[in-house]
Amino acid sequence: MNYYKKALFYLLVIIITIWSIFPFFWILLTSIKPPFQIMQLPPVFPTTITLAAYKNVLLKSYFPHYLFNSFMVSLSTVFITIPIALLAAYSISRFSFRGKTSILFMIIILFTLPSISLVAALYKLFYTLGWINLPISLIVTYSANNFPLAFFLLVKYLDKIPTDMDCAALIDGCTYFQAFRYIITPLSLPGVISAAVLIFIFCWNEFLFALTFTLDESSRLASVGIALFQGTFEIPWGDIAAASVIVTLPLLLFLLFFQKYIIQGLTAGALKG
Repeated sequence: MNYYKKALFYLLVIIITIWSIFPFFWILLTSIKPPFQIMQLPPVFPTTITLAAYKNVLLKSYFPHYLFNSFMVSLSTVFITIPIALLAAYSISRFSFRGKTSILFMIIILFTLPSISLVAALYKLFYTLGWINLPISLIVTYSANNFPLAFFLLVKYLDKIPTDMDCAALIDGCTYFQAFRYIITPLSLPGVISAAVLIFIFCWNEFLFALTFTLDESSRLASVGIALFQGTFEIPWGDIAAASVIVTLPLLLFLLFFQKYIIQGLTAGALKG
């Protein structure tokens, strides 16, 4: 790559980075602006900094409860989905059996189904079961919706582990399940972390199912809470911006601590939009 191509490449990287970061940067500025500057035209940078919007969101609203709901639903989904997906991926990766191709085909179909096509049927089912406004409706939905993602990620990791490891464990007297538990599971830990982080992020950001299945304030998630964050006579843009910054912070922490695993997961070709 010659000098001009390198310069053009880095210029494009800078432009794309600024283009991607600028909306969040502007939301951050909006969250610390005094109210009279938020709607000022043309837009201006804050001349004084105030944390009043953060106090309103954290101390005078239901938003902390929304965050708690989002955290519990996302974490529960991870703890349910990962063990099931790991067992299923191990079976597909290690064994040949009749119907294997059909099972993979069904999981691919589930992977490609748009969320909007499932909303009406799931709402009717959960309404019949009395699960509307209960976290279990979202946990079950998110687990099923994210299972294909975790499954394909873990199959890729398990395929990279030599089958000789399984054979050595069996020769030493382990059963298949013991070989899976004591040998394969620790070796597949990077794939497990990658799948767990991606599932948590997708659940944290999910909006459609959360909006449909949680109708009262006590069961609402943060993604829906921000969208419905409005006053009686005006839209509190400062509070909305502060809530958006707060709900983004956990994801930024995930990016910092699990960057390597997230990149591995995204480049494994198993990302569902």
